[in-house]
Amino acid sequence: MSVFHFKEFIVNQENCPMKINTDGVLLGALCDVQKAKSICDIGTGTGVIALMLAQRNHQSKIDALDIDYRAVDTASLNFQNSLFHERLAAHHHSFIEFFEMHPTKKYDLIISNPPFFLNALKSPHHQTNLAKHTDEAFLLIC
Repeated sequence: MSVFHFKEFIVNQENCPMKINTDGVLLGALCDVQKAKSICDIGTGTGVIALMLAQRNHQSKIDALDIDYRAVDTASLNFQNSLFHERLAAHHHSFIEFFEMHPTKKYDLIISNPPFFLNALKSPHHQTNLAKHTDEAFLLIC
């Protein structure tokens, strides 16, 4: 299934290597966003977590970052097709690049559902590896 229907939006995940999964949906549902006016979603993928947070807090503005250009294109389309499109922005940058470009940017909430496979068997597909695998350097930065 390439399209998921949520309460107030839909998510097309056709061109994303990392599909919507339980941990991402739970993270978006359980995160406390009531007081967050500015949010950064690192590794947005399809944009599902950013959309969920925008749905739950109608005052929040969200920057969604991803290093995969196809994910950013997918998230951008999902954002444009939502009721919250004016409060969502997808950026094709790593979080390090983004914060170097915007050193004074501050957020009330930073959320991430990062790649979680470390030293695991990799796929023959580069985009899948980018979405699902990380290395020790990523963990040291976080």
